[in-house]
Amino acid sequence: MTKQVDEQLVDAAIDAYVDWREECAEVWDAYKRWARATTSDAAGAFSAYDAALEREECASHAYADRMARIAGGTGPTGGFVARRFRR
Repeated sequence: MTKQVDEQLVDAAIDAYVDWREECAEVWDAYKRWARATTSDAAGAFSAYDAALEREECASHAYADRMARIAGGTGPTGGFVARRFRR
């Protein structure tokens, strides 16, 4: 890879990391809203929390894919984490 491509991959990974961390914060905010919700609002608050979890999961996979590319893979990672920690 060229230096420019390497820098682009790192920039993309940093962007993906920031996106993931922002989604993590959204999960916590949605959880707090659900925890404080009244009985009549609990179902909607839980749905918002569940949606936030889904977005966070997607963001985490995007970040993992970019890190795998930097590490020499071609992404998407698929079973990257499982392969990484299998002994």
